[in-house]
Amino acid sequence: MNACQINRQQTKRSAFTLIELLVVIAIIALLIGVLLPALGNAHVAAKAVREQSAMRQVMFAYNMYSDDNRGSLLLGYPDMNMWDRLVQTGDDPHDLNGDSLGHTIGARYPWRLIPYFDGNFDALYNDRNVVELLAETTGASVASGSSEAMRYVISLYPSFGLNSYFVGGGAPGDTIAFSTSGQRLFGKYYASKLHEIRRTSNQMVFASTRDVPRTPPLDNIGTVEGYYFARPPYVYSTNGRLWADTYNEHSEDPGNDAGFLSLRYNGKGIAGLLDGHAEQWGWDEFNDMRHWSDKATSTDWMLEPNLP
Repeated sequence: MNACQINRQQTKRSAFTLIELLVVIAIIALLIGVLLPALGNAHVAAKAVREQSAMRQVMFAYNMYSDDNRGSLLLGYPDMNMWDRLVQTGDDPHDLNGDSLGHTIGARYPWRLIPYFDGNFDALYNDRNVVELLAETTGASVASGSSEAMRYVISLYPSFGLNSYFVGGGAPGDTIAFSTSGQRLFGKYYASKLHEIRRTSNQMVFASTRDVPRTPPLDNIGTVEGYYFARPPYVYSTNGRLWADTYNEHSEDPGNDAGFLSLRYNGKGIAGLLDGHAEQWGWDEFNDMRHWSDKATSTDWMLEPNLP
């Protein structure tokens, strides 16, 4: 046997067969199938940690406001009568140019909290799609909020909704909190001072929220991971439960289904607590009314009218 024949035989023995190649490809495909979900979960977990860190920054700004105002908590959602009093005393919020915002925009919490971010309020906006779209549309600066449209969207779509029913008081479309008849019927059921909260480490102030805009030019964006208001699962006993029994991540009506709550991290959302820390909660934790109101005594607690 000459040298050429020996080399050819060695070459044949060192080559892969078709079956061996198919086995290797199958193993690689199997490994990819196993690893991809893990990598996806790791990416979601990393985003959740970033948002949790952002929530802590928001809570730091929130507590700075309280420190500057002798322990008063940020006003939740003032009705028109309360708003008029704010205007008369010069306490109504203004944009970064010093212009008055008006009730529609100023009643929402972002523009009243933004001064405590020293001009950089990125922590409030983890989903910047809507703001960037309007910045392109109007040619306005996201940071300055220099157009009416920008001011409106900045007020409407922070990543976190305020538990304004029970912390600071008031809610959009509900005038009971600040009205004389409402307080006569239900008492002062919300906290307006820090010392009124017994368990600050249990009192939720903000939660991850979402909305599905239906007003042009926002209606073509789909779900926005953010909304300024978080509605609890229960408020008044006359209304009963306000949420669906289970969470639907694909809901087109997140307000009615889950109070605008967003469990965007594998069934978890971020909760900001009054003592300044942030946690990742699931459906059961957010359903517990003892996190929403310091006065709550059970998971399905509701406000009962004071009838004679």
